[in-house]
Amino acid sequence: MESWCFVKHKASFLIFMMLLIFMLGWAHGIYIEDERKALLEIKASLLEVSNFLNVENLLPTWVDHGKYCDWERIKCNTTSGFVTDLSLGNLNHVLIWPLNASLFLNFKELRRLDLSSNYIGITFVNLGLERLSELKKLENLNLGYNFVETNIFPSLSELTSLKILNLTHFTTKNNPLSYKGFILDYMSGLDLSSNKLTGEIPEELGMLTHILALNLSHNKLSGPIPVSFSNLSQIESLDLSSNSLSGKVPSELIQLTKLEAFYVSYNNLSGRLPERKAQFGSQETYKLSRLKSLNLADNYFNESLITTLATFTSLKTLNFQHNSLSRSFPSQEVPNLPYLEVLVLSGNKLNGTLPMEALASFHRLKLLDLSGNNFVGSIPSTIKSLSSLQVVSFSYNSLNGSLYNDGFCDLKNLHELDLSNNMFEGNLTKCFSGLSSLKFFDIHSNQFTGIIPPSLIVNLTSLEYVDFRFNKFEGSFLFSLFSNHKKLQVFRFGSGSEKIEVETEEPIGWIPMFQLKYLVLSNCIKKRPNGSVVPSFLLHQHKLRVLDLSHNSLEGQVPNWLFKNNKNLGILKLKDNSFRGVLHMRYKSNIKWLDMSGNHITGTIPENLQSFVPLIKYLNFSSNELNGVIPTSMPDLTELWILDLSNNRLSGDIPKGLFTNLSSAAIIKLSNNTLYGDVLSGNLSLGRLETLLLDNNCFTGNIGINTSEDSMVLSVLDISENHFTGRIPSWMSNMCSSYSDYCELVARNNHLDGSFPCGKTSYEFLDISQNSFSGPIPSCINLKYTKHLHLGSNRFTGLIPDAFQNLTNILTLDISKNYLSGRIPEFLGELSSLRILLLGKNNIIGSIPEKLCQLNNVSLIDLSSNFLTGLIPRCLNNITGPKQLAFMQKDTFPYDIYYLWSDIVSQYRISGIIPLEPLNPVFDQFETRDEIQFTTKNNPLSYKGFILDYMSGLDLSSNKLTGEIPEELGMLTHILALNLSHNKLSGPIPVSFSNLSQIESLDLSSNSLSGKVPSELIQLTKLEAFYVSYNNLSGRLPERKAQFGTFGKESYEGNPLLCGAPLENNCTTTPQASESSTKKDIEKWYDIDKASFYGSSYSTWFVFMLGFVAILYINPYWRRRWLEFVEECMYTCYYFLYDFVRYLYKLFNE
Repeated sequence: MESWCFVKHKASFLIFMMLLIFMLGWAHGIYIEDERKALLEIKASLLEVSNFLNVENLLPTWVDHGKYCDWERIKCNTTSGFVTDLSLGNLNHVLIWPLNASLFLNFKELRRLDLSSNYIGITFVNLGLERLSELKKLENLNLGYNFVETNIFPSLSELTSLKILNLTHFTTKNNPLSYKGFILDYMSGLDLSSNKLTGEIPEELGMLTHILALNLSHNKLSGPIPVSFSNLSQIESLDLSSNSLSGKVPSELIQLTKLEAFYVSYNNLSGRLPERKAQFGSQETYKLSRLKSLNLADNYFNESLITTLATFTSLKTLNFQHNSLSRSFPSQEVPNLPYLEVLVLSGNKLNGTLPMEALASFHRLKLLDLSGNNFVGSIPSTIKSLSSLQVVSFSYNSLNGSLYNDGFCDLKNLHELDLSNNMFEGNLTKCFSGLSSLKFFDIHSNQFTGIIPPSLIVNLTSLEYVDFRFNKFEGSFLFSLFSNHKKLQVFRFGSGSEKIEVETEEPIGWIPMFQLKYLVLSNCIKKRPNGSVVPSFLLHQHKLRVLDLSHNSLEGQVPNWLFKNNKNLGILKLKDNSFRGVLHMRYKSNIKWLDMSGNHITGTIPENLQSFVPLIKYLNFSSNELNGVIPTSMPDLTELWILDLSNNRLSGDIPKGLFTNLSSAAIIKLSNNTLYGDVLSGNLSLGRLETLLLDNNCFTGNIGINTSEDSMVLSVLDISENHFTGRIPSWMSNMCSSYSDYCELVARNNHLDGSFPCGKTSYEFLDISQNSFSGPIPSCINLKYTKHLHLGSNRFTGLIPDAFQNLTNILTLDISKNYLSGRIPEFLGELSSLRILLLGKNNIIGSIPEKLCQLNNVSLIDLSSNFLTGLIPRCLNNITGPKQLAFMQKDTFPYDIYYLWSDIVSQYRISGIIPLEPLNPVFDQFETRDEIQFTTKNNPLSYKGFILDYMSGLDLSSNKLTGEIPEELGMLTHILALNLSHNKLSGPIPVSFSNLSQIESLDLSSNSLSGKVPSELIQLTKLEAFYVSYNNLSGRLPERKAQFGTFGKESYEGNPLLCGAPLENNCTTTPQASESSTKKDIEKWYDIDKASFYGSSYSTWFVFMLGFVAILYINPYWRRRWLEFVEECMYTCYYFLYDFVRYLYKLFNE
């Protein structure tokens, strides 16, 4: 009975189990099918993206048959077969992906979901994001590199199973740190980097007690590091870099015993690091003993921090670049860091010699970067004790000496060596050839001499990056020495002298085994009697990305085959060679940077450029012999940033749409051609142009209204040396006022007239000289940022405006050749930055203010051709001249093209390597250079650009100055030109002028000077022009030695009492006249017929007055000057009588 019951129950149990297994299998099949359908719906949601990208299938393996666990981007549980990992990142960058978040609810076993870099949008949020909380096993969610405007953080706070959340570059208008519920205290990883987060870091983040990695880098967070971070007891990696954090690193962080990586670079932190010890029984140990990587770069830590490093006994990587180390390296305070492998101290102000002995204990050191400091002396031989070194950078210091016996040759593991930008000298040591692992070798910008040892090149077959530019090597360097270097990618050589040439053609027919990506051979290719040619080994190169062959006098046709052979060629620089012939474009290219300036290319610009260089960003055909018109297809180069067609023979009108269709264009330069037409007339639109240079052409017409004024970004406009007429429109006075402090307007030498309009713009450079502007100088001009102001050669009248007091940054002030009147304002002497002051050829009266003596930095002063009276101020000797350069060209590089080769460089570990030099200074041709006129050596000469830093002169000529020449002027030892001619100066020539050691032109003519010409002036060895004519000088001239042997009689004429060469008057003793003859002469004087005398006097006076009236009638300029003189006399008499009467009245009342 029992047996039967047992069998009965057993059978029932078996039936139940079979039914249960069937049910589970049936349910499993349903779930499997649901997952397959969800996956296919996800693929279907990408259909629009596929069509837009013209891709037939974005997920080709996702088909409606077979096992989906074998599909790409999917991982499944090996037991259950359910999806556990979906990697859908980086599928879509173009359209918003209409992804339904509810689809993921079918994946019950899902643990990791990656949707990064997909442009997911509001659809994903609105259709079920908060329901992802039903995925109880979801632990890792990556939404990085997306953009969602909607606030998703409350929904994310529902995902209680999450342990790792990646929101890096998750562009949103909402700040996740402002939602306290968003912080899940059981998270183990949180990445909020690169999100433009602002404000202080919330203390609540310290509640993430289970977190292992926290990344808040690359935001805009400010304030201190929260003390609550000391509660992150499990954290292993903490990244707060690239924010604006300030204050000290909290000492409480010493409690983070599991911390292995701590990054706070690019902040404003200072002070010391945590260094307390902890007591464990009888042993004392450091709490941060696990810390392996520490990045403190770009903060304000000083050398006192080095002593605190002893706390971090496990440290492997230490980055301390760009901090405030400002004295010699604290060798005695270097802690024992036995595991240190990477030490970066670059970009500080460390001085003294290289601290090799202090670093000798770091036996495991692999990377040492001491670049960008002030170290001096040679490299100690003790460097060889660091035998594990693989990367060494000592660049940008002041190291010198040779490289013999420096220990480098014993560093057999060396992979990268950068000694650039120092003062090393002597020959390159041959023992470098034993560094068989060397890949990166940069010694540019030193003083190395001699030949480059062939064995050095031949044996270093691992070389990939070589830079030998700007040294003093000699002889001939065979480029074929690299023929067997299969790994060579970058070679840069530019001659710093004429003593070395690179031979590229010997032996004839050599074939390289390398494929270069980056080649610079500037000003160094060997010159041949029959003309230099493009190196023939380039015929075998097919991977070039950057090629610079500039300044080599290469001849022949433009090498179009370079485009055909190198599909990825991004930069080609053939500047300053001798290529000739017509420009033909035969092959379509992906080139982005093309510079063919400074050659002899003729013919017209190809009409169909956009078909061959559709991606071009920089196009420079300047300084050639191109003619014809600018092609009408030029506006089709829609990617163009910069266009330079200047200094050619182009003519005709500018194509319609050149300024507007080039939507990316920022700089257009068409200077120095013969272009014509009403280019700026009518309703004008300048698109997004920042710099427009139209100077030295034949453009005409009025300047029209700018219809794009509200969106205008124009900051530099040069229309000088043309034929523009009419008035300056108001939009020119409002250029770049809303977005930039830097603005330039150059309209020199046109036919513009009227008054200059007021506006918001504060020009840094304003030149409207040589026009017909009239009326008073506008006081409403914004002068806040003005450095160069040129208003000369116009018709401005009235006084020098008080608004010039605001010229606090002024370097050049030119208001010469106008009709300005009144006195020189005292406030001009308070413009401490002023370098050049030009007030000549006006109607200025009064004396020279002594306040001008406060202009210590001024180098040129021109007050000539006015009506200045009184004495020359003795204090002018206080003008000592400028101490710093102000007119040098700027190193501008506003457009980032580093991306064109960044991957070539990023493979090397040496920091800060950005090879810009082949393109720098590429923008110097767009810089506006200051230009002034100053009379020296009796010639009105133009001085332009950097030469103004070295020009120094004082011109007070053609005034009514009286008195003696101050001896103190002899203390202006830096002056090159001094002109005091055409005044009423008297007295002797100061002997102190012999101290003017740099003077080249000295003009004292047309005064009433007396006495001798000082013989001491012979000491002026640089004097080229010397004029003392038409004075009352007497005596013997200085010996004809040195420079005085070059002066002719025109320098001394009009002084009848001077004698000696080169004058015809010989210096002989004159015999005394007898007393009787003297008496006889006196008697003859009294025998004059008085009637004849008075008659002739009256006749002479009448003729003189008649001539004077005739001159005033015929010449309006002299008539105006005479009337102004009479007016001045009237005012002088009036104020004299007025002051005298007031004085008597006051005296009488007292």
